Amino acid sequence: MAETAVPKITPSLVAGDPVDLSRVHFVGVGGTGMLPLARVCVGRGFAVSGSDAKPSAGLSELERLGARVHVGHSAAQVPADATAVVFTHAVAEDNPEIRAAHLRGIPLVHRSAALNVLMSGVTAIGVLGTHGKTSTAGMLSVGLTRMEHAPTYVVGGELQGPASGGRSGDGGFFVAEVDESDRSHLGVRVDVAVITDIGHDHPECYAGEQDHVQAYESFVRGMPSNGLVVLSTDAPAGQALAARLAEADGGPRLVTVGTASHATWRLTNAVSVGGSSTAMLHGPGGLEMSLKLRIPGVHQLRNAAAAVAAVHALGLDHELLVEQLGYFDGVARRMSMAGEAAGVRVYDSYAHHPAEVTADLAAARTLLGEEGRVIAVFQPTGQARLDAFGAAYGTALAGCDQVVLTDSTGLLRQEALEVLSVQISRAGGTARAVERDRAEAVVRAARAARPGDVVVLIGTGDLVDHGSRLTAALSGLVQAAA
Repeated sequence: MAETAVPKITPSLVAGDPVDLSRVHFVGVGGTGMLPLARVCVGRGFAVSGSDAKPSAGLSELERLGARVHVGHSAAQVPADATAVVFTHAVAEDNPEIRAAHLRGIPLVHRSAALNVLMSGVTAIGVLGTHGKTSTAGMLSVGLTRMEHAPTYVVGGELQGPASGGRSGDGGFFVAEVDESDRSHLGVRVDVAVITDIGHDHPECYAGEQDHVQAYESFVRGMPSNGLVVLSTDAPAGQALAARLAEADGGPRLVTVGTASHATWRLTNAVSVGGSSTAMLHGPGGLEMSLKLRIPGVHQLRNAAAAVAAVHALGLDHELLVEQLGYFDGVARRMSMAGEAAGVRVYDSYAHHPAEVTADLAAARTLLGEEGRVIAVFQPTGQARLDAFGAAYGTALAGCDQVVLTDSTGLLRQEALEVLSVQISRAGGTARAVERDRAEAVVRAARAARPGDVVVLIGTGDLVDHGSRLTAALSGLVQAAA
C-alpha cells in the first residue's frame, strides 16, 4: 500500500472523534488502501458508495457485493444523505467530491480515522513498516482465518481475487495494514503492533531514517500500556527503535524478531530455492520449529517469523499458524507469477523502494536453473522518489542481468530515466533500453528473453496490466521463429 502524497486536505473529523460510517462515500475507492476498507463496510451492512479514476476488477467486485461505484469524479456522485466522505492524501484537494462534501457539510474523514472506528471493540493488530507490511498482514489474515478465528482484515493487496484484501469477520481480531507514508499512522490505535523492516522512504514527508524511527516511537507511545509490539531488528532502524523502547519505563511489551542471537524469535539457516523458502525458527523457552513457505524470498521468512511471534504472544496456537503458512500463496504483485510462455516465466513485483527491488530480484534469482537470467522491466513510482533514491535504484537494478526502463505516466523526465540507465551501468548492470511506452517496453524485454529466463515487472503503476502482453509477445516470437 503506497500513499505518498503530502497531506493537503484537512479532515472535518480526526482519529478519536465519533464517525458515522453507516452511509459512507469513498473518494478513490479503487485504491489499495481504500478498496479493502470499503469491502469491510459493505460486509457490516453499511450503505457504501465510491468513485475512482478508472475501472478495475476490484470495483466490479465491490459493486457485485452491493456498493454503488462510479468511474470518474463528480459532485453529483456524493449521496445527499452521506454520513461521511472518506479520503486519502492521494486525493487532490480540488477533487469535485471533496468540494461537494465541504459545501454540504458532510464530514470529511481520512482513511485512518475510518479504520479506527471499524477496529473498535476487538483486538486490533496493526502491521506497519517500510517493507513487508502487506505480506505480513496477509499472512496473519489468512492464517487466523484458516485457524477459524474469523478475523476482520484490511490488507493493501489481493489475497485471492479482486477486492479480496478486505473481509468483515465475526471473530475477535482485526488485522489492519497501517500506512505510515503521510504520518497518518500516528492517529491509529491498535492493541498489537507488528513492525516490519524500517528504512528511509517517502522523502516528501520524512527527513531521513531517524525521522522514521521517531515517528514509529511516537506511534508505540500512543498504544495502551498492556499492548504488544513485535519488532523486526535486522535493519539498523529497527535496532535503534528497540533501544529507544527499552530505555522507557512501562509501555507495551516488546518482542523482537531477526537473525541476531539476541532476538526473541531468531531465524537460522534461511534459504530460498526454486520458489520455496525454508528456515529454522527459534522462540522463547527453547521453542524450535521448521518454517516452510511456498513463496520465494528470504525476506518472506522474516515476515512469517513476525506473524508467528505475534500469534504466540497473543496466546494462540503458533504451531498451527506455522502449518498454515506452509500453504500461503502470497499476496498479488509480491513476486506473484503473471504468466509463462516460450520457457520464460513472468513475475509481478510491487517493489518501489531500492531495498524492495533488491529483495525481489534476489528472490527471482532463486527461481533460475543453471543457464537462466533475470530480466527486469522497471517503472519508477515518481520523480521525487527517483530524485531521492536514483543511485540506490541503480545499484539494486544491477542485481539482474538486463533492465528495460519505462514510464507511461508522463510523470518522469526523459533525462531522469536516462540518468538512471547510466547509474545502473556504473553499478555493474546492463540497461538494455529506455522506452517510455510500457507496451513497447515489455516487447523489448520479450525480445531479450530466452528459455529458462525470468522476467520481473517492477513498479506500483500500470505496468502490471502488461503481464499478458509480455507473454503474448514471447509466444509471438516463438511462432515467428518457427
